[in-house]
Amino acid sequence: MVTEQPQYSVVVCIFSTLQNAEISLISNGLRLIFTCSLSLALPCIFHMSRHTYATTVCLSNDVPIETLSKMLGHRSIRTTQIYAKITAEKVSRDMEKLAQRIEQMESFICQAI
Repeated sequence: MVTEQPQYSVVVCIFSTLQNAEISLISNGLRLIFTCSLSLALPCIFHMSRHTYATTVCLSNDVPIETLSKMLGHRSIRTTQIYAKITAEKVSRDMEKLAQRIEQMESFICQAI
């Protein structure tokens, strides 16, 4: 069990760019998870946190992968695509949106005829 408290109580910046410039786009929810982990002395794996944030928080809430790639400080969007897996729920929502758009186009075409 870890008994030593860290020098800080709240993680201020989890993501930084290659130039070590802080990105202050961390949600309060994610900050709360880290604060609780620190106070309860639970291990928190950095990469897992980034992956969870990318997939669960950002991609599942329709943040474009290009934006996410910039937020994570990736030079190439391919890096983001590798570990920011798209959830089944996201695929389902995207397919529903596509079906609605196709239906709207069909309605428009039928009205025009």
